[in-house]
Amino acid sequence: MESYSVAPHILALAGLFFIAVVSAIVLKKIKIPYTIGLVVIGVFLAYFLKRIDSLDAVRDIRLSHDVIMYVLLPTLIFDAAININARALFKNITPILILAVPGLLVSTFVVGFLLNLVTPLHLGTAVLFGALISATDPVAVVSLFKEIGAPEKLSILVDGESLFNDATAIVMFNIILVAIVSEIPMDLGGILSGVMDFFFVFFGGILVGIIIGYIVLFITKFSKDDPLIHLALTSLLAYTSFIVAEYYMEVSGVMAVLAGGILLSWYGAERFPKASRIQIEHFWEYATFVCNSFIFLLLGVAELQLLGFIGHSSNIVLYVICAIITVTIARLIVVYIVPYMFPLKFGKVEAKYKAVIFWGGLRGAVPLALVLSLSKYIEDQQLLVELTLGIVLFTLLVQGTTIKPLMKILKLGSE
Repeated sequence: MESYSVAPHILALAGLFFIAVVSAIVLKKIKIPYTIGLVVIGVFLAYFLKRIDSLDAVRDIRLSHDVIMYVLLPTLIFDAAININARALFKNITPILILAVPGLLVSTFVVGFLLNLVTPLHLGTAVLFGALISATDPVAVVSLFKEIGAPEKLSILVDGESLFNDATAIVMFNIILVAIVSEIPMDLGGILSGVMDFFFVFFGGILVGIIIGYIVLFITKFSKDDPLIHLALTSLLAYTSFIVAEYYMEVSGVMAVLAGGILLSWYGAERFPKASRIQIEHFWEYATFVCNSFIFLLLGVAELQLLGFIGHSSNIVLYVICAIITVTIARLIVVYIVPYMFPLKFGKVEAKYKAVIFWGGLRGAVPLALVLSLSKYIEDQQLLVELTLGIVLFTLLVQGTTIKPLMKILKLGSE
């Protein structure tokens, strides 16, 4: 009788991480963005995985909804929350929220209505796709900002929008999905119910994060300046706030982690000694490196799946191209038209900044996590997966590789 062992899968994880580490060294030397380079390496890796039978354990490792949402995303959100300049964030909070909330709503419906016209997707399913694909992931762009010394306001706008619109996209996605599955009519009553649900989930997540954040801050009083205890408490805050909010309270886990992280960052200088702050910064920087390594490498592995779909259907290429054009049009509207709906609130954002915000709207793990959760609800899930993979690949390999030349042309950076 054979016994099951996790050893092959642990070794497979170690092997993937080794590939990511070696890739990071090489990519840095040839000056290719690490996350984008990993996607390409992942595509080639998937090609070999299909042809070598002894690599079954590696083939078993893949991105799933639960892995992205409950393992990887809390780390990425928390690291961004504790490292973002909270005072600069609140100073620019109005334009950030305009891009992340009404901007995402506009993007959702623009993508939905246009895709309904040019693909076989029903209107409800197309709008659902509009919600999930509107979540931006500027990891590669923000790391580039640090490399070339981009203006702080630009970094805050891009990073802040991503943090908040991840939360908005997930909330909108879940509300639309419930409406589709429950067959809720899209009349005035249904829209008002959706709006109320949105505010409850969005602000409910903030409340959960604040409560757990204050509990953690209270416990730090008894830790006697122990850096390891402080580090452990930050880990508990990140994962407890996300899971309690998202899974148990059914409110926004992203907003919970964001609120808890910002709260900790705001009071951290008072509560944590310098040794603790340094360890916390280094630990979460490393944790983010690990998460991004697996996300973008496995995204590349998943992209080979899209190439397989293309080989079986010529229509897929057309639908993916239509989806890319549609998402680009929606992003253009969000960045250049939506702000004019709030002229007094949005404030002055330079045209050069808007160009980078528009072209830096990359897509990554969150859209993939959301689309992978649809298998038991939506008949067209296969097409939605194909469209998601196509858009993610385009934004990473085309927009992600051209954002640096764009910034040089616009003279944004001290490099």
